[in-house]
Amino acid sequence: MKEILENSNIAIVGGGRVCKAILEIILGENFVGQRLNIAGVADINDEAEGLVYARDKGIFTTLDYRDLYKNKKLNLIIELTGDNRVLEELKATKPAEVRLIDHFEAMSVWDFLQIEEERVRIKRDLGKHLRKPEKIESEFELFSQQLAKIVEERTRHLQSVERELVERERFLSQIIQGNTIPTFVINKDHLVTHWNRACERLTGYRAEEIVGTNKQWLPFRPKERPSMADVIVDEMEEDEIRRYYGDRWRKSALIEGAYEAEEFFPHIGEKGKWLFFAAAPIRGADGETVGSIETLWDITERRKAQEALQRAHDELETRVEERTAELRKLNEELRRSEEKYKTLFDSAPNPIFIMDGQDFTIIDVNATALDCYRQSKEELLNMTFLDLLYEEDKDLEEGLRKLTEDQCSFYPRRRHIKKGGEPFYVNIVACHAMHMGMDCLIATTTDIDENVEKEAQLVQASKLATLGTLASGMAHELTQPLNVIQVASDFFLKKIKKGEEVSTDELRAMAKEIGSNVDRASKVIKHMRDFARQSDITRTRLNINEPIKDIFKVMGQQLRVHQIEIELDLDPHLSLIMADHNRLEQVFINLVTNAMHAMDDKGLRLGDKKWQRLLKIQSFPADGQVVVTVSDTGEGIPKEMIDKIFEPFFTTRKAGQGTGLGMSISYRIISDYGGTIEVESEVDRGTTFTLKFPSVG
Repeated sequence: MKEILENSNIAIVGGGRVCKAILEIILGENFVGQRLNIAGVADINDEAEGLVYARDKGIFTTLDYRDLYKNKKLNLIIELTGDNRVLEELKATKPAEVRLIDHFEAMSVWDFLQIEEERVRIKRDLGKHLRKPEKIESEFELFSQQLAKIVEERTRHLQSVERELVERERFLSQIIQGNTIPTFVINKDHLVTHWNRACERLTGYRAEEIVGTNKQWLPFRPKERPSMADVIVDEMEEDEIRRYYGDRWRKSALIEGAYEAEEFFPHIGEKGKWLFFAAAPIRGADGETVGSIETLWDITERRKAQEALQRAHDELETRVEERTAELRKLNEELRRSEEKYKTLFDSAPNPIFIMDGQDFTIIDVNATALDCYRQSKEELLNMTFLDLLYEEDKDLEEGLRKLTEDQCSFYPRRRHIKKGGEPFYVNIVACHAMHMGMDCLIATTTDIDENVEKEAQLVQASKLATLGTLASGMAHELTQPLNVIQVASDFFLKKIKKGEEVSTDELRAMAKEIGSNVDRASKVIKHMRDFARQSDITRTRLNINEPIKDIFKVMGQQLRVHQIEIELDLDPHLSLIMADHNRLEQVFINLVTNAMHAMDDKGLRLGDKKWQRLLKIQSFPADGQVVVTVSDTGEGIPKEMIDKIFEPFFTTRKAGQGTGLGMSISYRIISDYGGTIEVESEVDRGTTFTLKFPSVG
């Protein structure tokens, strides 16, 4: 964690209480000089305590975390919101080079900062009482070397240069007195010959109370234990030293023959002190040890710091053990949860597919899917969800790509294929989800093949019922061409009976009339045959104006007989939609037939009262959709019935005059093509149906 945080430009998303606690540590006096830089803090709450604290400290703050991305040096984001949606947004929008620590991993950051703060504090407190050991050792070595050199020179010239010796003694005393480290020198007789005031400050005793003691130079030292200087003067063996100091001593790595020791002395103050001793030999001209110089300093605070660090380490180990136990518990719960999930997953009555959210590669399937699609798991895992489609479906593919978190979509009546290419109809429900840390989609398919077949039979029955209703209209449509043919036949018979010749122009005109009317009758018959055939739920690009126009090929004459005016306002530049011509024609025939009956019923009720019988159909684009309105001036629908008109078998007609399937089937057909139908009506004023379909260009 230290390597991650040091030298990083850090941004925090989530300026709450935890954010403030982290900032107080990083910006506190214990972290001065640490290489941690806070680049900014973001939170949607302008009064969040962490955000306010950061703002007061001069740190950049914002209510929109995206503003943090403007800092080009940003390389680490710590997310503290606890909101998985924010976490996923950060993952999706952050620059690729910026590392993200989520609110779970942030617990490790918090632990690290607390421990590091304690360590820095201890280290700082130690610095108040003693210098760094490296500097002390370096000063000690330099000082010892200088002192040893002076002592050696004094020994060689002692008898001949007494004055020089006095000067040297004075110089030695000045060096010792000027040293900030408690220092003293003892001679071969274990008498203290030099000392400094630092000894007085450390021990609390005046120098004259110390000088002259023999092997007891410090009153607080146990009398039975020699000092490290005594050890050197007596040139003790290691076994003897260990007898007094146990394992709390060592040979100095700086000077040959020097020793170091660490011991607790309970005689200073109420609780005593931990002192550190270092002693080096003073050698004569012949190399013989003639005395020793010893330094000491209070390491009580360092010992406290070490103890605090040890306690922190023990506490950390305890927390690690607790976390480990929690993790084991969570792993066990996760294992049980996975077993439960697997049981529910495989026992689901419908096929379930887990797929990649980007390319729709199938990641996992349940056992029901294997049975339904007659494929092995290995075969399905080598496919994409789109490979299961019987035909290309851009609408489904685009819908899956647009799914966002916490969103589900329903895709009715899609054709899938089983192994071997057998098609069948399914309803699809797809939801966005996270699976094993991956952005995924979960899709459930429901086999509706049997329902579709039954509905197709109902649609066909409705068509046949509609044909029965339109029978008189078709008779009118066929009567006119037959009359024209009959007139032409009578004309030829009269000419033959009178023995008159028929001119070429007359023959040509009659033949042309006969041919055009035969063609007209043939088109009517073909159109009715096409309409009567059973159609599949197919989708092709079509202009919705075409099925609207075609209904008047079979109903035009019938509407005229019923004295109904027709007003068509069809936009010639409409975008195309995805639908089936035959099925949409059935929808518009149902709507027009209902309008005709509504105006007939109104006429019967009003008698000879004059009013306009008008059927108006409009088509136009709106908001990326193709819209069609079908309006009549009939008797209207009462408010208490308007919510029931799309229910199967609901009809306001008398028994034997309607099946009650027309509007429910129309509603189903429109829904199959992604459309909607709405109705507005007012009694005695008329009714308007509004159909909307998604445009495909």
